[in-house]
Amino acid sequence: MTPLTHRDAWELADGVRAGELRATDILADCLARIEALNPTLNAVCHLDVDGASARAAEIDAAVVRGEDPGPFAGVPVGVKELAQVKGWPDTHASLVFAAEVAPHDNPEVARLRAAGAVLTGLTTAPEFGIPSFTASRLHGVTRNPWDPSRTPGGSSGGSAAAVAAGMFPVCTGSDGGGSIRIPSSYSGLPGMKVTFGRIASGGPADPFDTGLTSVAGPMVRSVRDAARYLDVTGGPSLTDPTSLPKAPPYEPLVADLDRARDLLAGRRVAWSATLGYARTEGAVEACVREAAEALVTAAGLEWRDVPVVLPRPGRAWGLLSAPNLAAWRYERCAQHLEDLDILARASVESLPRLRAEHLGRAVRRRHELLVASAALFEEVDLLLTPTTPTVAYAAEGVLRGVVAGEETDLLYLSAPFTAPFNMTGQPAISLPAGLVDGMPVGLQVVARRLEDELCLAAGALAEATRPWPKLAPMAAP
Repeated sequence: MTPLTHRDAWELADGVRAGELRATDILADCLARIEALNPTLNAVCHLDVDGASARAAEIDAAVVRGEDPGPFAGVPVGVKELAQVKGWPDTHASLVFAAEVAPHDNPEVARLRAAGAVLTGLTTAPEFGIPSFTASRLHGVTRNPWDPSRTPGGSSGGSAAAVAAGMFPVCTGSDGGGSIRIPSSYSGLPGMKVTFGRIASGGPADPFDTGLTSVAGPMVRSVRDAARYLDVTGGPSLTDPTSLPKAPPYEPLVADLDRARDLLAGRRVAWSATLGYARTEGAVEACVREAAEALVTAAGLEWRDVPVVLPRPGRAWGLLSAPNLAAWRYERCAQHLEDLDILARASVESLPRLRAEHLGRAVRRRHELLVASAALFEEVDLLLTPTTPTVAYAAEGVLRGVVAGEETDLLYLSAPFTAPFNMTGQPAISLPAGLVDGMPVGLQVVARRLEDELCLAAGALAEATRPWPKLAPMAAP
């Protein structure tokens, strides 16, 4: 029998719904793994054992009564600490907000709860989700289960480490510049960033993204789990004016490989390891290109030799997030600068110097990116890139690094291939492509806005063609 830890979330949920598995047993298995591995990884920063145990027992009782608890029946879920769960800490991973408690579930969490998920604990994030590594003064350093000396990425690093280590079968994540896809690449997971607005934000304790760049989404081990997650959490909210209507269900598509292949066959695809401005380590590029070739063959895609040259995201990407920080956290943070991490403090201190001309340049750069991307996607249906230019770097985090012999800042070390598509709002998925020096790297598949199903179909075929390890080596039973 396959151990619980090795089963996908959809398998666990369907087993509970059928009465073949017990939610209380699945929870006990997860809690035992958290107890064993979290001292090394530091991926879980809050546990609600009593609440989760009571919820698991309720689900088991409902199944005995012949009821269906929902698509995530009995699945323990970790929630990224930048999200809100009623009654749990609402810290934003910051000492400044360490005593705050969430008064409401955010929309994503509420939908997972309604679908039968067992909300179990919070996973670590960097302060306000700013960097692409996960370390904070509040919770310390989070480590990668493939190599604890390396980062699992950020800002959904705690969720990535917890899923890759088998501590949770699924966690929530969010992606404002690569914060789902970068941790997925570094940690050997599939990571889907949906079209902006596909999953609503804007709950009572969760203001919608004024920068129009960040989306919620799943941290999982299989594409089918991602599809089920999006089917459950997607859809509009009256308090989010940017949210989109609910999409047709994705899970039937990824569960039927013939259907996925039919959807993709003959579609045009381009490749770039630079986007016209970035660099990629040679070994990473070679590994990812091999995975790209395998996907193109498996899906019946057609290569197109077109130039892929986008404007550099540069400072514009960060400036588009500035209104969020200014609107929701500036006053408190400005009064407690000494409690902030270096990047958060720099962001807060820069706000009084932010002028209309700076925001104007950022808006113009975003428009340039939109125009360039639109022109590219007239020529192709999908774009394939490395997700990250290198493997994961030191767990403690860096502010600068070297890519292909050239020193660069953190944006171009981790996010040159991910951040542009937050600015354009397009869907993109990172898929495990293989190992370089024993560490995972990812293949990114980008589609047009609203064509999320193409990313998921490509992911399903990639997973079937070149299956990836479901767990990191240290998580082996």
